[in-house]
Amino acid sequence: MSSYQERPRPAVSAVILNSEKKVLMTLRSSKVWWPGQWCLPGGHLKGGQDWITACREEVSEEVGLQLVSAQLVGIYSDPQVNQLWEPKSAKKLTFVVASFLVTDYQGEIKTNDEVSEVGWFSIDELPTPLLASEKIKISDALRFHGQAFVR
Repeated sequence: MSSYQERPRPAVSAVILNSEKKVLMTLRSSKVWWPGQWCLPGGHLKGGQDWITACREEVSEEVGLQLVSAQLVGIYSDPQVNQLWEPKSAKKLTFVVASFLVTDYQGEIKTNDEVSEVGWFSIDELPTPLLASEKIKISDALRFHGQAFVR
């Protein structure tokens, strides 16, 4: 019996940068998997959604911002950084994540029950503990020049 789930789970994340090139990070609440971990705003792709719609909805739900524009930075599927152990199922969950760069957004930050804290951080001072793939996605977004990464 394999310790992996059968299929990867599609997800999205947003590297939201402010005018100071700081990235918006969220601290996962006790109501979601992997509580107490810092991560980018994002979540699962739902049936019937395209990637950008999922990103817009997840950012709006988690941090209350409306995306004016978002650019695809990369697709992340490397099992070394996109697998998380899920104790309830005793399996490693693999994710395929479409990550977007967001520099144009509107609204005021307000969190939902999935997020216990938010903050703006420089790449050199990211909070811990941090989900493994996040630093890679942030680094890729900061050096993005129009060609998406596949990792």
